[in-house]
Amino acid sequence: MKHQWLIALVPTLSFLLAGCEQEKVKIVSAEMVTKETGNPDFRRIAAYCFDKPLDGSYHHEVIIESKEGFKLEGHGILRAAASDPDNLCIYRNLNQYVNKKSPPRARDLIERYLEKGNVQSLKITIWGDDAGEKGLLMDTKTFNNL
Repeated sequence: MKHQWLIALVPTLSFLLAGCEQEKVKIVSAEMVTKETGNPDFRRIAAYCFDKPLDGSYHHEVIIESKEGFKLEGHGILRAAASDPDNLCIYRNLNQYVNKKSPPRARDLIERYLEKGNVQSLKITIWGDDAGEKGLLMDTKTFNNL
């Protein structure tokens, strides 16, 4: 009796789990936003825009290179803003990408080299986020001359 119940439960659970898969998103555009006033730690911002609002957490990795050759690599989680969940664009402070692999004084280099109009290329890769790990690859795009 238990065996028959288990056989019926397995297909039912697989249908339920298949329905929990994250909705796939595509990267539509990326833009550098520069604010020349206020705290220097919040002046360099990247805007990533998608084909639809984000419906959960997504893991992303970026590689940003200036026209002078300064390269910043980083990663993190993207989520829709609680204050504006229907917005197609997500804004990230570039200082959030500073990590132990970054060059010394990376924050100063970001301020100096990664302003709007001075970014040679920005490559972004998005994955679905499954329990903090990279899940299904959603999209990869490279944007030039930002």
